[in-house]
Amino acid sequence: MEPEWLTRKQRIDRRLTTAGWTVCAWAPGTDLDALSRCAVSEYPTANGPADYALVDGGLVVGIVEAKKVSVAAGNVLTQAGRCAP
Repeated sequence: MEPEWLTRKQRIDRRLTTAGWTVCAWAPGTDLDALSRCAVSEYPTANGPADYALVDGGLVVGIVEAKKVSVAAGNVLTQAGRCAP
């Protein structure tokens, strides 16, 4: 069984990059206004970090949550709702 971190690195990071996003890690003091087409990993939210925040033109335009392959999408709807603005 593939762990979640491996799903992120081997599946999601590659797809984000192919789609034109640059994967970068969150760091305190990161200026979102300086980011364009950046998938910020471990992006902090009020309910804990999101796996990725898609930032374009300084705005968060989407959130991506990674799960191991064996978890069905319907089983993570509560977590997805917590990350949504």
